[in-house]
Amino acid sequence: MTIIDVRSKPEFDQQHVEGAEWFDVMRFANGELPDVAKDEEVVLYCYTGARSNTAAQIMQANGFSKAVSGGGLAHMAARGYKLVRG
Repeated sequence: MTIIDVRSKPEFDQQHVEGAEWFDVMRFANGELPDVAKDEEVVLYCYTGARSNTAAQIMQANGFSKAVSGGGLAHMAARGYKLVRG
């Protein structure tokens, strides 16, 4: 499973899910996609869930069948994901 933080770099640098990769949602808007297999489980998150929903929809529309939005940072923490700083 790959965890992707779609917030801005300053947001990511402040705090993120341990082991998460950073891939700004604006890159999705510019037609870029993360380098993961289309059948890999991908959980995307942001601060509230809005940007991660958009990113998940873009990935799904491009054939990433297991891309889902994990919601916001607080949602991820509530599910047991560890948050780290920097």
